[in-house]
This record gives sequence, C-alpha cells and structure tokens, in this order.
Amino acid sequence: MNKVLTHLRILRPYSEPDYMESGWIRLIDGRIAAFGEMPVVLEPEETEINLAGKLVLPGMINAHTHLYSALAMGMSPPSRTPTNFNQILESVWWRLDRALDEDSIRASFQAGLLACLRAGVTTVFDHHSSPNWIKGSLKLLADIAREMGIKISLAYEVTDRNGADIFQDALEENLDAMERYRDDPVVHPMLGLHASFTLSDESLETVRRALDDFPETGIHIHLAEDITDHHDSGERGYQSVVQRLSEYDLIHSNSLYAHGIHITPDDADTLFNSNANLVHNPTSNANNRVGILNGVTLELLGYGLGTDGMQANLLDEARTGALIRSSKMTQGQPNVDYLKLLFENNPRIASKLFGYHLSRIEPGVPADLVFYDYHARTELSEMNWPAHLLYGLGQPDDVMTDGAFMIRNGDPVGIDEHEILKNARITSGRLWKTIEALK
Repeated sequence: MNKVLTHLRILRPYSEPDYMESGWIRLIDGRIAAFGEMPVVLEPEETEINLAGKLVLPGMINAHTHLYSALAMGMSPPSRTPTNFNQILESVWWRLDRALDEDSIRASFQAGLLACLRAGVTTVFDHHSSPNWIKGSLKLLADIAREMGIKISLAYEVTDRNGADIFQDALEENLDAMERYRDDPVVHPMLGLHASFTLSDESLETVRRALDDFPETGIHIHLAEDITDHHDSGERGYQSVVQRLSEYDLIHSNSLYAHGIHITPDDADTLFNSNANLVHNPTSNANNRVGILNGVTLELLGYGLGTDGMQANLLDEARTGALIRSSKMTQGQPNVDYLKLLFENNPRIASKLFGYHLSRIEPGVPADLVFYDYHARTELSEMNWPAHLLYGLGQPDDVMTDGAFMIRNGDPVGIDEHEILKNARITSGRLWKTIEALK
C-alpha cells in the first residue's frame, strides 16, 4: 500500500533543506519516494496518514552497543570496588557474559531492542558475548531484530580469555552468521573481536585467515578503549594497537572500531588513510573513567556515536556527551557537534557497511522514521533545531521502519511489550543470582 504522510514538521539534520514547517512524505514499497511542502495531491491508489503536526526525524542508529547487558540495570555491584579498567571487566562484564544462558540472552535481546525502538533507534550495531551459549546466539538476535523491524549488525566477541575451545566456537559462530546473512539486506554480519589485549598473535592470524573467504566483511572490535590496550601492544613488540592490527591486515574500511581513546598521532593517520569507521561512546568512557577522546581526533576521523550498552537513547547520549566534554573545557572553547556524529556520521558509516543509504529523509531511502508530538515552549526553526533535539524532545510517539509503524501513538504494534518486560524482570532476577554464584 502506497502512503502519504501529511501535516508534518520535517527535520532533516545536516541536509538541505533541513527544516520544513508543514510538509508531506510519500512512501512507496517501504521507501521514501518524495517529500515536500504542504499541500500535496494524492494519487487514487494512495492512502493519506495525517500526522497532525508531529515532528519527524530520520530513524536513529546506534553504532556500537551490547544488547547482552540489557538486564544489568540494578544488579548488585561487585564485592570489591574495581580500581582499574581490567578489574571492571573481570568483576562486572566478564561475569555477566559467563552467566548468560539461552533464556537470559533472549530476554536481553528482546528488552534491549524494545528499548531501542522506544527511543527511535531503527538500526543497531551490536557486539555480543555469551561464552556458555554461543551457537545460535547471533541467529537468535537476527530473528528478534527482524520481528521488531530493526536493522541489525551482529558480531560475536572472539577472545582468548575463555580458552581455545570457546575461541573456536566463537569464531565459527561469526563465520556461520557471515555465510547465512551474506546477502540479507537488513542483517549485516561482522566478525567480532573483544580487544587486542585479549588476543594472541596466533589468534589474530587465525582471524585474518578466516576473513580470506569473506573479503567484504570487516571486524567489530574495541580499540584502545583503555591505556591497558596500548601498553599490551607495546609489551608484545608493537608500536601501538593500530600498528599491531595492521600487521594482520585488520585495519580497513569495512570494519568498525569502538572507542579509540588511546591512539597515537600515527594511528590516527593510519585510520584516516584506511577510511576506517570509528565510534565514540562518551557516557561509557566517563562511567569507566578510561579518559576522554581528543576532540581534534574525533572530528578528523569522523567518529560515529554509540552507547556501548549504557543506554538506548541516542539523543541523550549526544546531550550527555556534549556536557561531559564541556565540563573538561575552558570558557570560549568550541565543543564537538555531537548531533553531527549522530545524524551525519552514523548514517554515513551504516550506509557504507549495509551497502545502501540509511537514516535519511531522501528519495530511495528506507522509510525508517521517528515522530514526536512535540509542543515546544520556544519557537522551533531551521536556525535553532539543535537545541530542541538536545534539550527538548522526549520519547517518540510513533516509530516506523520500512514504511510500517512499529510504534503507533505510543503503543508497540505486533509486539507484546507487557510480556517482554515481565519476562525480563523475572529472568534478570535469576541471572543476577547466577552472577553472584560465579567466582
């Protein structure tokens, strides 16, 4: 069914024009066919959907997250307060991923993706880990994402820290997904690696050889998140993490590198010349106290924006990221444009990796749209929309993916939200007990 969405305030960040006070969007076969200023003449076969002045944005993209941590909110802190990054991993996140089983993984994926949809996120780049339930975990994620209408990039974390057998199982899970979803338009497989410091040279060589059969597929890895990663590469005889990965041909334009806080100037040149895709995760960086990403490096390398599992709301991530950085600056210094990371850099990265344009209100692009019944206390215009996005918008009222409403007037469509959240609460309690029993 062809549709025309009418009586919209259309906001197209970093496009021209960027704002229309009263507009329409024509949808054909789930894609945007045209848009313009009201009024509009409907064709006989078209159905009008009057949005009554709602504000519409492109669906947002989370360029790096961990859906497996969706049930972590509220769990007990470790018995001993971590004093460095490795201790945080060992006492919190590596215990959580070891505690996951099929039921808790399913509950995490469902609750996490529902939270994404509720926040207007229609494309997600996930980085998964569940060493005690590996086989089939990526297919489960793809199936749940498809049910919710969310485009998903999936990767399973390969690491040495759980032993050789689990390393091999994790690698095979990635390879199986890479074969299964090689030509799937809404599922983009990548080969997940935890971080350089948890992988031996032999393991990196194994990964490099495995990718020979998938030259179009890249890796999704944490890069120099903490100074530990940089020091580890030095101890292994490399100048830096980037230089180490380069030795194994693992720095290239179809890969995704999260964090990149502790990279060197030479690393930045290598990444820039490789057209690499980097993702900034400001709230996670602040929470883990691993440092603050250099603003010049951030803008030079065109970082995207992710949440690293901290939250689902990308507008909140942008706002908080700007405030975190502002707190470290002196008066008069220009801040980073975090909305540019979200609405320009993320679509560029996702479009390159998925192979078609995403998260734009433009002809030919999938109709992934987010609608807000937004009644601003000050005028909204083409001159001041960034302030409204950072400080005004609440939760969207409607979310559309591929031209179909997945949330309509505040209610999920075809998704049993009550059952998902009920199951998540029950399952999280069991998960937390399992975590507490682990040594």
